[in-house]
Amino acid sequence: MLYFLGESFNELVFLKSIYLRAFISFVLSFSMVLIAGKPFINYLKIKKFGESIREEGPSSHFSKKGTPTMGGVLIVMAVLITSLLVNDLKNKLIILLMLTTIMFSGIGFIDDYKKFTVSKKGLSGKKKLLYQGIIATLVWAYMYFVGLTGSARIDMSIINPLSGRTFIFLGAIGMFVFIQIVLMGTSNAVNITDGLDGLAIMPMIICSTILGVISYFTGHIELSSHLKLFYTVGSGELSVFLSAVTGAGLGFLWYNCYPAQIFMGDTGSLTLGGILGVIALLLKQELLLPIIGFVFVMEAISVILQVGSFKLRGKRIFKMAPIHHHFELAGLPETKVTMRFWITALICGIIALGLVRMRGLL
Repeated sequence: MLYFLGESFNELVFLKSIYLRAFISFVLSFSMVLIAGKPFINYLKIKKFGESIREEGPSSHFSKKGTPTMGGVLIVMAVLITSLLVNDLKNKLIILLMLTTIMFSGIGFIDDYKKFTVSKKGLSGKKKLLYQGIIATLVWAYMYFVGLTGSARIDMSIINPLSGRTFIFLGAIGMFVFIQIVLMGTSNAVNITDGLDGLAIMPMIICSTILGVISYFTGHIELSSHLKLFYTVGSGELSVFLSAVTGAGLGFLWYNCYPAQIFMGDTGSLTLGGILGVIALLLKQELLLPIIGFVFVMEAISVILQVGSFKLRGKRIFKMAPIHHHFELAGLPETKVTMRFWITALICGIIALGLVRMRGLL
């Protein structure tokens, strides 16, 4: 709406500014989650939508039983409402991003809701992967038929994050498989990380902020050329969307920090992970994403290694997976594990920005 007003009236042309709309986007989404948070928590308590704790988990977590979950509804609604009010709704990247956000949140919401009404297991793993695969196919179809950078060869390639001059051409089929892996991986990695109070949301805030900066660079002709990024028309608008994600994330952290008053559930974690994956694909930063989101990668790999080791050798590598539980069982307090993961996420985000800057020097 704001962009439309800036486009329609000369006196309001300043509303087209990405800087201004990114700021408004952040403030709006943060305020919505902060204001709606307490009433929503009370509503979930009345409906008894509380977290169930697995018996094999750390004993310190039993006190969390009954804590309201499905807080991701707050985040998703704040992001989508803010985007409708602030973003350029004629931007094809924003349309795709909003559609995929709705679809990912739909998977998470159904999973969360079924846990309280049908079965504690929620959606089966196979169904989750199937639905995620459908979303990945939609993103692939956009990249293949509509395109991003104006070059089909670049769109069907993965880019070397250290040099804008080199890329690996995968072709349509190879890119299809790659996109499936990226979106399933990011969505489930954030979901796996969401196991301690505030553990997943702060790295998500850091990732969205870093990608917001990169998206602005990618959508700016001169800056993208200077930094050897592949210029994508309209990608600067993604920074406005990501400002909403950052604001909503901070608002949610207000209630999710230790001791958590609410958990995001799959509605939040699957959606936020999906957003990271989609934006990395749209910006052609797929190989930079594992650095930006190293905490999520580490958590996912720890589960893969643990399961693989147990099936192949009958032995576990970690005391418990995901790895944040390993550190808990090793004697570290939950708050210390969380803070150190936050620090790691921040350092990795700074490294990622440094790599982007280095591209312009190489």
